[in-house]
Amino acid sequence: MKYLKISILLLILLLGISTVSSHGVDVTADTMVVANDSNGKMVKSIAESNNINISVYKFTSEDEVTHILEHSINNTNKRILFTAYQETANDFLKKHPDMSNRIIVIDTVNDNTTLEGLQNIMNVPIENVNSENNFGLPLTIGIIIGLLIGIGCGAYIMKR
Repeated sequence: MKYLKISILLLILLLGISTVSSHGVDVTADTMVVANDSNGKMVKSIAESNNINISVYKFTSEDEVTHILEHSINNTNKRILFTAYQETANDFLKKHPDMSNRIIVIDTVNDNTTLEGLQNIMNVPIENVNSENNFGLPLTIGIIIGLLIGIGCGAYIMKR
């Protein structure tokens, strides 16, 4: 009987836990350039010489680029300029045409097209997200879950 109660409690806890996405956390900047080894330095120097504050990331595989694109689906503030891996970006845009305003692909990379792309990506409007609202809900949920577990454990200990 003792093991049945513990098993039921564990089952309830496991069923009560919401699913966790194992996709990972996006640690890249909201406004970024996807580059490779051949054009990363050029893009960074063009941005710096024109006082454009943007992060340039050098990627080495299409899988990494696809991962970043998947993060941009949920992050409405993510703006990406592609100077490399254009085919991957164009394939992604075919599947998600609603993101074409936040993802700019430069097919022919040179100084002029890169500068134009940098200016265009910086002019894409972003939403102002109030971080206070984003913190309150998880905090409340955590407190409620903690209270429920505490009450359950307290009731179990008191019955012993």
